[in-house]
Amino acid sequence: MQATHGLVVSSLRSRIRMIGMLAITLTLSALVFASTAGARKQPPPQSYLALGDSLAFGYSQQLFNENEHLGEPPSAFEAGYTNDYLKMAQMGSENKGLALINEGCPGETTDSMIGDGPLAAAMETYLGAKGEAPCAYHYTDGLPLHNEYGGSKSQLENALETIAVGAGTGKPVTLLTLNIGANDELHQIAACERQVGEEVAKGEVEPTEAAEKAALKKCIEEHVFELFEHILRNVGASLYVIRHGSEFGGVNYEGKIVVQGGYDPYGNVYGTGELLESSNALASLLNEHEAALVTAKNKLNEEGEPEFGAEACYANPQPKFDPENKKEPGRLSAWTNMANFGEYEGKKDGPDIHPTPEGYMKLAKIMRADCGA
Repeated sequence: MQATHGLVVSSLRSRIRMIGMLAITLTLSALVFASTAGARKQPPPQSYLALGDSLAFGYSQQLFNENEHLGEPPSAFEAGYTNDYLKMAQMGSENKGLALINEGCPGETTDSMIGDGPLAAAMETYLGAKGEAPCAYHYTDGLPLHNEYGGSKSQLENALETIAVGAGTGKPVTLLTLNIGANDELHQIAACERQVGEEVAKGEVEPTEAAEKAALKKCIEEHVFELFEHILRNVGASLYVIRHGSEFGGVNYEGKIVVQGGYDPYGNVYGTGELLESSNALASLLNEHEAALVTAKNKLNEEGEPEFGAEACYANPQPKFDPENKKEPGRLSAWTNMANFGEYEGKKDGPDIHPTPEGYMKLAKIMRADCGA
């Protein structure tokens, strides 16, 4: 019996060892498989390149006032539409590895985005676009950007470089958004306000609210089509450069482009009518022409000159922010800082045309609804 018991115990021990080894093998195999499966599920690194002005940057006057004593760190301005849109894009399995490169510059115009360097000279020669000194927020005021351009490059010059480097290092830009042109409009409004002020001082316009409003409206209307033509020319040329980067020292960009139209901050903010007469109709007109421009295909016209269609998607926030039916005037109050009369350490937070956090989120949602994410 003892011998038999020994054989049984020995056999049992052998089977236990075999089961144990099998379990270890299976565990190791499972770990290897899980590791391999996990590696396969990891999305490739990709970049979302955000171009534009203060809206791309995530700016508001209130945030600026609250962070002035800290030197305006870019980390204080990360609740803009670009950050919201990034999170929406990352919800897709193919975009989980998407990283934001935010090149937005507060105060940027269609001219300063192009800059005044060699690229601007080439664009003026071949595309008829004008440039000027880039990003005064950074180069003149010395304030930091989310993504420093380096040297004296313009935003568009740096965008070309970013796209080329990404393509060469295996971290390609696969999503690009652009909002630009609002500051061109603000500069024209300011110029007309100065003109009306001079006309009042000379006695050419009566110093009454009604007369001054009429004179301002007249000035804006006299310059509006020239202004729109300038904005559209520069936007079209900039998108042409992005799509045909190899012609300008970079690489061609073939990924997704979303161009964001403009809302009218001078619309029916308080439910009593437009703050700036006819502003909503003019904003709508510009959006209509810009949408036609950026969604068209790239081609040459009969003279062999490039037409600027970028085959991009256009997201138009105006119908949501300031609907024509005027049934919801509270939207501009809630979604912009035009009704912000707060102060921070004696500095006024508004009225400010920039979106509130809710407004920035709404812009991102409109972009996703119109163009996907």
